Amino acid sequence: MSKITTPKQDRVPFWEKLSLGTGSLASFFGFGAIGIMALPVYNILLGVDAKLVGIALMIPRIWDALTDPLMGRISDNHHSRRGRRRPFVVTGALIMGTLFTFVWTVPADFSEIMKMVYFVIMQILFFTAYTVFSVPYNALTYEMTPDYNERTRVMAFVAFFHKCGEALCGWMLPIATALGVVIIGAKAMKDGEKILTMPGVLIMSALFGIFIMMLCGMLPGLTVKERFQRKTGQQDKVKISEAFKGALSSPAFLILVTIIFLNTLAGVLAANIDQYLLIYFMNNGDIAAGLVQKAMLSTGYAVVGFAAIPIITWLATHFGKKGSLYFVYTLMVVGSVAKWWIFTPGHTIYTLGKISLDPVMMIDPLMCGPMWVAVKIMLSSMMADICDEDELKHGQRREGMYGAVFSWMEKLVVSIAASSAGFALAFAGFNPDLGGAQAAETFLKIRIFLAGAPALAAILAIIALFFYPITAKRAAETRRVLEERRGGNS
Repeated sequence: MSKITTPKQDRVPFWEKLSLGTGSLASFFGFGAIGIMALPVYNILLGVDAKLVGIALMIPRIWDALTDPLMGRISDNHHSRRGRRRPFVVTGALIMGTLFTFVWTVPADFSEIMKMVYFVIMQILFFTAYTVFSVPYNALTYEMTPDYNERTRVMAFVAFFHKCGEALCGWMLPIATALGVVIIGAKAMKDGEKILTMPGVLIMSALFGIFIMMLCGMLPGLTVKERFQRKTGQQDKVKISEAFKGALSSPAFLILVTIIFLNTLAGVLAANIDQYLLIYFMNNGDIAAGLVQKAMLSTGYAVVGFAAIPIITWLATHFGKKGSLYFVYTLMVVGSVAKWWIFTPGHTIYTLGKISLDPVMMIDPLMCGPMWVAVKIMLSSMMADICDEDELKHGQRREGMYGAVFSWMEKLVVSIAASSAGFALAFAGFNPDLGGAQAAETFLKIRIFLAGAPALAAILAIIALFFYPITAKRAAETRRVLEERRGGNS
């Protein structure tokens, strides 16, 4: 495929791309942090049954099924001096950052069931605030430019900060562990080793809530310009039922949702499962050592992701969005199978100062890391193309509704994956009280889940991608017809 030059008027200024991208850091923690922290905090630290934690993670998705499309409709129909999206982005970020700490402030004397009730209620409040932020934010990313390739470059900035979130997310629990030692001293130590404590979790969550969810989340709403003001000011009110009907009638949209579901399910399931192998299988129950190794693995994913961003963007520009995704999903299949050998004890560890490096472990992000970058860039860029086709067919700009579906799908799949991890651990017979002395059969089943689920998901995604119909040529023709109809590109 030959490279198509982007007209100057379709290019988004660098600083605006940068500002928009910071919102992805807040968005990453908004949809992913609770799912990642839930099992370590509520299961490992508080001793709540993993199955109950999984159920508690699923319940808020019923509420999201109502609030996400409602927020999409509100945002699509809202008109103000500051635009359709930006006021909600700022408000949602403020509330989301405030509530994050309260998710973990469960009273210590609560029974197991009461802890789960508290967890569910706080999740509902938190994810409502996340909805207010994320639905307009996702819509804003789709609207930044009408150009097929510039959309990919815009999403590269979003992906960059998403990778920053991935790197930081892996360090949340080690940071909480270290903060616990600073705050309560010897009580956060056991046999000379640092242990995870609730005071450390609370301080860490407050810091991440303020500096990442609040400040980074607010920035796009304060600085980014919105497009399509003239078009949206003249269109009829967007109705939820009609928007859903239109979305469900789009083959491209249904294929994209399928790919999002498969990708997120496999990734989050692996992220929840691998930390149990790191702690109990590879480090014989040493939680602090396992969490540090998990953080190093996440950092590896981030480093590979940063390096892959320009490569993936180049591939998409020259070989199309589908072509770049075929490449990374094939790599993902190979990397997933390799997890069977990667996540085993006995690797040679190299020490640089106080940093311990496991070269074998880094094969995992090298093979699987590019997929996360490509998907973050391409699927959002492809969703923007779908919004153009939606306008062509139905005559309305409804990015808010598509952003709502995207946001709900992310949260749903993260919860399903975390819940599946809980049930997978229960099925495998995992018992946190046994530490590293789990049955051999338990580790065998966990390893099968870790290697098999991502590989299967990647294969199914490749099959679904084969039927995706929108090409650069088709997108260009859609844009031409739309601009003739509107009398311009705004």
